[in-house]
Amino acid sequence: MLNSFKYFVKKYWVIIIFTLIINIPLICLGTIRTNKEILTKGFTTKFDSVVNVETEYEEKGSFSTTAVYDLEKTTYLQNFLASMMKNVEVLDISTDSNYGSSHLTQSESYKAAKIQYYSSIYNSIVLAYNEAKKDNSSINIDYNYVGCDVTFYGSNSDFRIGDRIIKIKLKDSNTFVTREDETEFRKLVSSKKSDGDIFTVLRDGQELEIVYDSNDTFGGYNMYEVNFDTISPKCTFKDTRTGGPSGGLLQTLSIYNKLTEFDYTKGLKIGGTGTINYLGNVGEIGGIKEKIPTADDSKIDIFFCPKDNYDDALIAYNNLGNTKMKLVKVETFYDALKYLKEN
Repeated sequence: MLNSFKYFVKKYWVIIIFTLIINIPLICLGTIRTNKEILTKGFTTKFDSVVNVETEYEEKGSFSTTAVYDLEKTTYLQNFLASMMKNVEVLDISTDSNYGSSHLTQSESYKAAKIQYYSSIYNSIVLAYNEAKKDNSSINIDYNYVGCDVTFYGSNSDFRIGDRIIKIKLKDSNTFVTREDETEFRKLVSSKKSDGDIFTVLRDGQELEIVYDSNDTFGGYNMYEVNFDTISPKCTFKDTRTGGPSGGLLQTLSIYNKLTEFDYTKGLKIGGTGTINYLGNVGEIGGIKEKIPTADDSKIDIFFCPKDNYDDALIAYNNLGNTKMKLVKVETFYDALKYLKEN
């Protein structure tokens, strides 16, 4: 057996060396991970399959959000192949010790994305019901602001994904501001932090105090809890395979439309993207260059785009060539409502 192997190597050594020279680099390029991510075209999801509002109002068209596929820590080979493909982006994942996300585990990144998703859903339900209630007093929603859930922490931070911030005490203050004082609490959460500020968080059912210092950083999403037992009309939602907050605007439009007699869809397929906050402001999102062709593939008639993403969206839109889809820039939920009613 050994002699046969030696004979084989001796006879075909040139081919073996040539094969190794070609394949070893390919194996390395195909297995070594980088701090890059690849964004590609994704899919659209109709909101009537996610959020169900029990009314008898007819909706002839539909509202859909657009998602992209995101592959993180890709290999050199994947990055090379992706760079030659249409409607695909290769982006850097920041490695900064404080502000980067490369130190987060895959499980933590997924958990953060789901927190963003739930925050977006609750914002949409609260905003849509409160707006619809202005014209229909029979509509009811009971909800509470419960704090800010951490979705990012720096590598030197004591915060963790899922920590719920419930109290804040500035270093020069003698009292805590609690989540019950929603306006002031929101202001403090989003303001610049100082050494010595104290944050009380709920983690695994226990209260912990975290003292902020200049080496720390964190980010989070404000969270409501809605009483689905008393809400009227009844509303339910189910989890999806997507995460993140980018469906906020279209979620709100879809829920609001189900609460009103007037059908804002007018039989059209309405899509788009953009975060939503409790005031109805639409925020920028990632992956807009891939979301535009994804929506076009899904035969979307109107695509709502956040103002801050519009320049990149317009480039992608112009690259579509012959399309019937309309690209509409919006800053607020109310801008989108006005467009649908008047066009």
